[in-house]
Amino acid sequence: MKKLKRKIILSLFFILMFCPFIYAQSLLEPKIQSINTKSTSNYFNLANIVDSFLTNESSQSETIADEKSKIRKEFISITQKFNQGNAKVAHDEYTLLINKVTNDTSLLTLAKVFYEIGFFSLGDKAIEKIVYKNQFYDNILDLEASYKPRNNLTNEEEIYFAKAYSDIYFNNSADEIVAQLLKKKHEYTKNDFYNYLLSRAYLETKQYNLALSSINKAISINSNNLSYQMFKIEALMKAQKFKEAKKAIEKLEKVKLLLVLKPKLEIQKQTVLASLEGNSQVKKYYLSNKIYYEGNFEKTKKDCSNILNFDKKNDKIMSLYAKSELALGNVERANVYFVNSYKIEKNNFDTIIGLGDIRYLHGDYKNAVKMYKKAYKQDKKNYESIIKLATAQRQHAQKPKEIKKLEMMLDKMPKNNYMAYYNSAISIAQKNSVLKEEFLKRSLSINPMYEQALGELIELHLKNKNYKLAKNLIYNASFTLEKNYYYYYLCGLYSQALDKRKEAMQFYKTSLNLNPNFEIANTKLLRLIPDISSEEI
Repeated sequence: MKKLKRKIILSLFFILMFCPFIYAQSLLEPKIQSINTKSTSNYFNLANIVDSFLTNESSQSETIADEKSKIRKEFISITQKFNQGNAKVAHDEYTLLINKVTNDTSLLTLAKVFYEIGFFSLGDKAIEKIVYKNQFYDNILDLEASYKPRNNLTNEEEIYFAKAYSDIYFNNSADEIVAQLLKKKHEYTKNDFYNYLLSRAYLETKQYNLALSSINKAISINSNNLSYQMFKIEALMKAQKFKEAKKAIEKLEKVKLLLVLKPKLEIQKQTVLASLEGNSQVKKYYLSNKIYYEGNFEKTKKDCSNILNFDKKNDKIMSLYAKSELALGNVERANVYFVNSYKIEKNNFDTIIGLGDIRYLHGDYKNAVKMYKKAYKQDKKNYESIIKLATAQRQHAQKPKEIKKLEMMLDKMPKNNYMAYYNSAISIAQKNSVLKEEFLKRSLSINPMYEQALGELIELHLKNKNYKLAKNLIYNASFTLEKNYYYYYLCGLYSQALDKRKEAMQFYKTSLNLNPNFEIANTKLLRLIPDISSEEI
């Protein structure tokens, strides 16, 4: 009865989560224009969100009657004003916009957007509007712990600081903002958000020691704010203080409710480990692994292949190459590299679990269980091996007590391990759409804004010809994805699925303009070129 109740609640959550709050009829009709954006992942993602929308804006019909489409346009317009430094106008108009948004997931995302730029009262208002707060209880706690300051700000202070944020990142005025903020030092010296913002301005002007001094002051006032601690890691990395950065990462990894910031922390970790590593082979592995964590599997393959040309016995790189092949659905090619890696090193965790994946995909559940058990014994804190072991045990249909024990462990899994479900979705669930969707939804039920899982779910819907579901999620993705090149890639997938190849090419080109290293978009674009050429001839 208890399990049935839990399943009903989980099902209700999925229905609520993936119910679209905006359905724009011409959302994906592209008219690609050149886009001039700052190429960085450190800046506030609202700039990227706007870029994603502006590309399609000129193609919108004036006769669209859909009220929700008007909300989307309104959001774009307000955000443009914010980026131009009109923080007061943006604040007032965002306030009115919140009243028009009714979907709980969208309200949660808007809260994150507002918290990031310092419109904390607006973030609170968006959260207050969420109807099913119990479903998003952990997400709300996570957002508040990630962004909210200790010192309450008046509306005037929020607007002042938000304008400063806008000027730092969108108007190239970091030097001026440093000067302005220093004039208010006596007034705000004990204000954590003031010190955080000053640290950002210092970092942008490459005054790294001053940036660290200011962020340390912010943390001393509000040690629970996770975004301050994340920013300190960034500042330490820029200052080449990698040992301190590693310690800061290890401290953050222990936070059990670290959801929205977790993917970025994993990427930072790989960069820091690479910088500290003296062994060139291991250093290359961490740098390539960073690209893997970003979901750029084709680029990971390419980099690993280049390394293996000169270092044919590097089992870590070989296994990473195999993982990338597997994530792209190339099971047999992945198998070859996992086997070769195992011949070199039999205790490589990734190789062991990878061989288990291959056996599982071949229906050899008995030996898959053996490999997953070996991986689990090697690292009992890695929940990916537990998820896969439990899944394989169910297929193998033996030892119910052992399955129950594994399920109890998964029930107690720390929420900041939610990416383990995503990793399982792109590996053992390759050939099973039902299982893949289950794993992706489990990951997204913990962090609805996890962009890699959202992207995989969109691709799955497109593969199953559930175009309406895919389109709705792509729309939501335009609010939540931090890297807009990935948004355009998803739009390209959608157009290609509908056999609109010229549109797909334009979207892939835009994705590559924003991130030339996004290899999967390049691969798909190259595959379309012969088709387009023959059509035009």
